[in-house]
Formats: sequence, structure tokens, C-alpha cells
Amino acid sequence: SEFMYFQFNSTIEIQPNERTWTAVLLLMISFVGGSINAYIASGFMFGIRFRGGFFIFSISKSFSNILICSLVFFWLVPAVFVKENLLSDYFNMILSQFLLFGLYIQGNLTQCFLSLNRFATICFVGSVKRKNADLIALAVFTSWFSAIIWTLLGYPECTCFFSSESLTFRYADDCHVSNYQLQLYCAFVLMMISNMLNVISFLIICCGGAKSVSFSCRNASRRKQRNARMFIQCMVQSILFIIDVFLISSLNSGSFGDIIVALPSMAFFALFDGLVMLICNNDIQPACIASRNLQKKSSVISISASDFRM
Repeated sequence: SEFMYFQFNSTIEIQPNERTWTAVLLLMISFVGGSINAYIASGFMFGIRFRGGFFIFSISKSFSNILICSLVFFWLVPAVFVKENLLSDYFNMILSQFLLFGLYIQGNLTQCFLSLNRFATICFVGSVKRKNADLIALAVFTSWFSAIIWTLLGYPECTCFFSSESLTFRYADDCHVSNYQLQLYCAFVLMMISNMLNVISFLIICCGGAKSVSFSCRNASRRKQRNARMFIQCMVQSILFIIDVFLISSLNSGSFGDIIVALPSMAFFALFDGLVMLICNNDIQPACIASRNLQKKSSVISISASDFRM
């Protein structure tokens, strides 16, 4: 397929200096990305009092990013350095599938749930709150169960594996192409649903159709700003998925330039995804950064449903 990841069929010879640069790049990106997402996960779990659905989905996403960066750091980096796969064929195929398929679909599905959470907050603030905990637990379970299903999809005949010689993920059989295309279509559908929900939510807010919740609170202004940032986080993360899919799908020349973009792309995405969550949540930011954004006001305000946390 002309839209297939080039990395599934590239067999170019990698020069020693190219291998070194690739390993160093993977090392730096995965270390920084893993550290940022670990900081975010700990901040969401222990640094804030509220445990709403949006934050639970963000924790799930940060754990997914941590797994991506950990696999790159502890598996791909040593394999690239020593030019050896280091793992048995069985574990190579399982981890390759998990990295390229399972975690990718899990992230897309979680992002769709984040957009649905914001949409439900705006339109159905009162009617879904009572059942919110059960729905959140079901959504998180569904996303990780999907990761397992996509990891095992086609095993063992139609799976891919990482080649330390070509620095690419190779497929064992042509039927793997069909699995990849199915993943691409599913990811595209999830992205369209996510962004459609974001657009509808944005239009409802702009048109003043969101339900209102009025109350008096010393930190009402800060709460309103926080939840506005939650919506911005959701939109930016959805856009990141679109950029990632179209960027990687366009790399099909098999050159080293494509490899140096595609191979670290998973860790790159986890890094930027974590940065978005860090920037949009000053409750978990380092004190020197967050203090500039805090505003203490005491007033009675009207907060739209987009500013009401679930």
C-alpha cells in the first residue's frame, strides 16, 4: 500500500554514524518524554484533590506515554547501539505489536473519551454526573483492553518485529499490511469523532448554548480558567494525533531521513502530549511556573457547563 508505513519494508544499509545519531536521539527524547509524563502522572494522582473523569483519562494517557518512552529507552536504544535485537523473536513481535498498535489505539481511544467527557460536561452536566464513576471505569478498561486486542491481532503469522540492522519495523507476512490498514482506518475514525465532538463543544460555547451553573466561590475565577484549559488541552491533543498520522503516513521513501523522523516519532508524540498536559494544568506545574498563573478573586460568577468538572 502506498500509505503503508515505509518502516515496514525499508532495507537500506545504516552507517555507523547514522546509527549513533539515531540512538542518541532516541535516548534523549524517550528520557525527557518519560520523565515529563511520570511527573504528570504523579501530579494528577497525588498533587490535586479533585479526581474527575478528565483527570483520570489524563492519568491513563500519561501511563500510556510512559510505557512508550520506557520501551524506546530500555529496548530500542540498546538494540540500536549494539546492532542486536537483544530479545527472542516472541518478545520482539509482542513488544513491536504493543508499541506500534496496542498503545497507539489505546491513546486514540482515550483521546476520544476525553473529548466525549468535555462534550458531556457541556450538554448533560446534571444527568450523567450520577453515573459518571461507572462510565469512567468502563472507558478506561475499554481503552486498555483494546490495547491488548490490537497487540495480539494476527499473532503469530501476521505480526511485525523490530530489525536492529535496518532500524525499522518489518512485517513477517503480507497479511500484516491488512492489519496496519485496519488500524489506520480505526485511528482515523476515532480522530474524526474526537475532533467532531471538540468542534460541536466549541460551537455550543460560542453560541451560548451551554447550561449554566452559578455559585459563589473564592476560587471561582481560578476554577473557570482551569476548566477552560482542560478544553484547550483536549483540542490540542486531538490535533496532535492528526499531525502524527498524516506525517508518518507520508514517509514512504525508505531513506535514512525518513527513519530518523519515523522511529523516534512515538516518543516524540509522547513528549509533546505530556508537555500539553503540563502546560494546561498549573495545579501540577512546578511552583515557579504555576505561581505566575494564579489569580485570587472572590466574586459571584456564572460558570457555563464547559467550566463544570466531571
